[in-house]
Amino acid sequence: MIKGFLNLPWFAWAALALIIATIYSFVWPQKTATMTTGFRYLIIRWAHALVWILLAVNFILRGISPTLNGAANLAAAASGLVYILFVTMTFVVM
Repeated sequence: MIKGFLNLPWFAWAALALIIATIYSFVWPQKTATMTTGFRYLIIRWAHALVWILLAVNFILRGISPTLNGAANLAAAASGLVYILFVTMTFVVM
């Protein structure tokens, strides 16, 4: 098993990320989301959970093989972009 951050296996980090994604699937900013519609509602409702799912994919790819680190970096970058979109739609766009 390939050790990752803090000497824990990457699969342990993936499991933690999936638990957090599950939590964010049920707990979300309801007050902000009820005042929006369309694309903004979709982003506010589901993007934060998607960020954690993409991070879990990143961790899983790193745990499978070091040769997949390039694809893992893409998944991590995509999660960062989705998070920026989530924050923008939640707090900046009125």
